[in-house]
Amino acid sequence: MNKTLLLEGFRWMFILLVACVIILYGYQRFLLHSSIETSLQTVSPDSTIIGIIQTHTTDNKEKVYKALYKTTDGKCYRASFERKGRTFISNHEASCE
Repeated sequence: MNKTLLLEGFRWMFILLVACVIILYGYQRFLLHSSIETSLQTVSPDSTIIGIIQTHTTDNKEKVYKALYKTTDGKCYRASFERKGRTFISNHEASCE
C-alpha cells in the first residue's frame, strides 16, 4: 500500500475525530446551559444568564455549578445549582462585572 495514501487517511481520521469531540462538547454545553436556564426561570422569570462556572467546590467538598445572571431590573445575582440534577440551591447578590 502506498505510504502517502496511508498517511493521508490517518490525517483525515484525526480531523474527523477532533471535529466529533468539538461537536459533542458544544452539545454538552448547550444542554448544561438550557437546563440551568430552565431551573433559573422558576426562581427569576425573564432573567438572562451572563456566565456559568462549570464546577465549583463548596466548603463541605460538594461540587456545584454557579451561574451569574441579570434580572430585568438590572440587578445581578450568583446562583448555585446541584451538579447532577441542576436544581437551584442558593442565590446571592453580586456585581455585574
